[in-house]
Amino acid sequence: MRTLAADTQDAKVRELIQAARNEPVTVLENGEPAAIVLSPREFDRLDEQDRIRREATTRLRQTIAAVHKEATERGLTEQEADRLIYDDN
Repeated sequence: MRTLAADTQDAKVRELIQAARNEPVTVLENGEPAAIVLSPREFDRLDEQDRIRREATTRLRQTIAAVHKEATERGLTEQEADRLIYDDN
């Protein structure tokens, strides 16, 4: 991630920093969203959520693979195991 020093006296930059401390700020360019500025705390919170989601996805895939393997070892065909694992009913 790139880091920029905020040692400017530019009032708009100071306003942006202050606003981002309270909530995410969308920066527009030609009326279109160009960037979102977040506080470090909010960025860390989102990053942690993403890490937890990735770990949960990995664990879920491992569990599904283990269940699938056990099902086929017990005599189910690949298609039967898939149907049992992925069927919503």
